[in-house]
Parts: sequence; C-alpha cells; structure tokens
Amino acid sequence: MSQIPTGISARRLVDAVQKLERNLSSAGLPHFVARMPVWWLAWYYCRMLDQKIARITRIRGKFDRWGPAIREASPVAQEKREMLDLDHGMRTDIEFTKVTMRDLGSCCEDIDRMFAQLGYESARLKKRQVAFLALLEASCVSATRMQEALTRHDDAVLARLRAEADSATAHAARV
Repeated sequence: MSQIPTGISARRLVDAVQKLERNLSSAGLPHFVARMPVWWLAWYYCRMLDQKIARITRIRGKFDRWGPAIREASPVAQEKREMLDLDHGMRTDIEFTKVTMRDLGSCCEDIDRMFAQLGYESARLKKRQVAFLALLEASCVSATRMQEALTRHDDAVLARLRAEADSATAHAARV
C-alpha cells in the first residue's frame, strides 16, 4: 500500500507541486491547467484513503468479531482454568495496532495541513478524511474493548487459581 508522506517528505511534496504549478503558469497555461497537479494529488490521496478505509474496516471487523468471541469463550475457559493471553502478547499486539492507527490519523491531519498550504480545498478529500478519522477512532474503541475482555478473562482465571491455592493452603494448614 502507498506510503503517506510525513514531515520533511510532505514539505518537499508541497514545494514540488508549487514549483510545478508556477512553471506551468509561467509557461502561459491557464490557471486551471496549472492547478492540475494539485487536483491530481487530491485525487491520489482520495484513492489512498479509500484503500486505507477498506483495510481499517476489515481490521475493525476482526476486533468486533473477536471481542464477543472472547467473552463467549471466557466462561468455558475459566472452568478449565485456561489463560487466553498469559504473556500479554495479544494485548501488546492490539496496542501496537492502536498506536499505528493513531499515527495514520496524524498523517491524515498532516495531509489536510499540506493541502491548506497549497491553498486547495477538496470536499471529496475532506469527506474521506473525516470518515477515515472516525473509522480510526471507532476501531481503537473496538480494540480497547477486546483488550478489556482479555484482561477481565485472565483476571478472573487468576482469581480462581489464587482462591484454589489459598483453599489448598488453608486445608493443608488444618491437616
């Protein structure tokens, strides 16, 4: 998937597009023709956001399915004293995914600033950016719910194991 330029590369992209626009204008082309590189760039980012929206929607769908599956499996797993995420690996992976999604949100905001620097507003691009940021937020909420379900399950299993150990210790002390 295409990379979103950030920081210095975004600044270079703005400079390059502005230079191209100036060159096209100075070559005598009408303003709307000289502005085409900016339009193309907005179109490109719309397509990129469409791809990212589709991908994040799939990721959110997984979180939305896995969370209830964990809650459904939890009572059976607790009876068997099974930990679902003993090493916290799943929770760590989910947290990494959330951080990545937040970074994508920051990049999306950088793109908005980049177009503002170019003096260009695109209703289509703005609409996609708003949808993308809302999807990222909803996905992070869904991921957090999944992390919480894992934590609740593992805490319940640990509490049960501790209670059994305490009971065994108390029984051994009486004998």
